[in-house]
Amino acid sequence: MLRCMPEIIDAASHIGSRKVLDVLEERHPNPEIDGLRTADRMFDVEGRVDYLDRHGIDRQVINFVAPQMFHGAAPEDALEATRVANDEVRRIADEYPDRFIPQGTVPFLTGEYVDEARRCIEDLDMKGIQTWSNINGRMLDDPDFEPFWQTIDDLETPVWIHPQLADWHDYEEGMTWIYKMLGWPFDTSVAVARLIFSGVLERNPNAEIVTHHLGGTLPYLVGRLRSWYRTRREEPELYANPTMADLSEPLDAYLDRIYGDTAVSSQGETYPLECGLEFFGEDNVVYSADYPFGPDRGEYWTEVLIPLLEDLDVPDSTREKIFSGNIKRLLDL
Repeated sequence: MLRCMPEIIDAASHIGSRKVLDVLEERHPNPEIDGLRTADRMFDVEGRVDYLDRHGIDRQVINFVAPQMFHGAAPEDALEATRVANDEVRRIADEYPDRFIPQGTVPFLTGEYVDEARRCIEDLDMKGIQTWSNINGRMLDDPDFEPFWQTIDDLETPVWIHPQLADWHDYEEGMTWIYKMLGWPFDTSVAVARLIFSGVLERNPNAEIVTHHLGGTLPYLVGRLRSWYRTRREEPELYANPTMADLSEPLDAYLDRIYGDTAVSSQGETYPLECGLEFFGEDNVVYSADYPFGPDRGEYWTEVLIPLLEDLDVPDSTREKIFSGNIKRLLDL
């Protein structure tokens, strides 16, 4: 029996602008910029619309690519490029208002970048803010970032966390890809845990978080998350450093404000999706295939993922939530 396909909204995709690369390169040249220039699909808006049509995707959230090109930059060197990037995403969305949902990006979280986040929502009418899992090695619960989270709380807009490189080890440039492959999910998980246990979500009750790659390692490590939280509350004297905010709600109340997208780089496996769905729940999983990254010029994961979700052993109502219902509710579409 043929199933009636629900609306599909891609909740997390990346788009580029050569104009932005030129601006950033003047102040912060780096190999990531050089690499992006080789992939025309990053900048091809008409080709992207064709991609959406061929895969039956109705709309797509677009944010600026890519976090690693801001890695190591000084905030003053990236501010103009950030503003241009957000203006460019807004312009692209205006060209195809029925297909693209624009999202702001701030690679730093202090000073004028806080103002830029507000500009994205209030002046550019964007849906949500993208930032990184760490800001040049500073975690998202850094006290200097509190004005950013207060602004997010005031705006009542969700934050997309995209993983960023971190200098955990002294590794050579040529091995960076391994840290993107395996380290990024870890960095996302640590970022979320710190937002919870340091009290950022406690102090900013309107803040909601969308994690890339289905929460990184969180679905797999949820037992450790809950066990350590419980043990540290029961026996803080057992640990040399039991630093943890005095949270007023059960742990799950904060986890309920965390979402995960389906960009798990699937080669046909369903168990990562099933694990993520069990962890987040049917109301907190949103569709994404991480376009335009991945094999087959960024289309392979889409070709694999949509049929997997169509055939997943879940009620049709759950499938509809994943494909579009949850992101429509989160962004008030």
